[in-house]
Amino acid sequence: ITSGDELLLSELMFHGVFNDLTTEQTVALLSCFVFSEKSKDEPPKLQEDLAVPLRVMQESARQIAQISNECKLRVVEEEYVASFRPELMDVVNAWCRGAKFSQICRMTEVFEGSLIRAFRRLEELLRQMCMAAKAIGNVDLENKFADGITKIKRDIIFAASLYL
Repeated sequence: ITSGDELLLSELMFHGVFNDLTTEQTVALLSCFVFSEKSKDEPPKLQEDLAVPLRVMQESARQIAQISNECKLRVVEEEYVASFRPELMDVVNAWCRGAKFSQICRMTEVFEGSLIRAFRRLEELLRQMCMAAKAIGNVDLENKFADGITKIKRDIIFAASLYL
């Protein structure tokens, strides 16, 4: 896994965090790993079905930071946790559920090009997570990540060219 924080993603996978989530929740949670731009949006008020997985991920990130500090690896806990940005979770969730590109653009202040870049990075992360799930023999998780790729890889975001 090279498209996101390998340690945290591995922890989440081995602790079964993704197992109980829907495909849409899983893809939305993974969006925190690929979106790194500063956003004018205030932190989103997430629905409970997205807020719970986010809290679990943030708690795992805190544990990693604390253990890293105990091992004399300097990690600023709050900066590390804040590096996983939830601004696009609602947007990604809506996209997975079939929203149009114009609808998701109205949901956020993030530029269209930045959205497209984030979705393409998310598809690459999903592909890597799919391979990781296959490597550990978790077929259900592999299928969930593959389904996530299918749900996001559509419309103008994955058009070969915008000048067709």
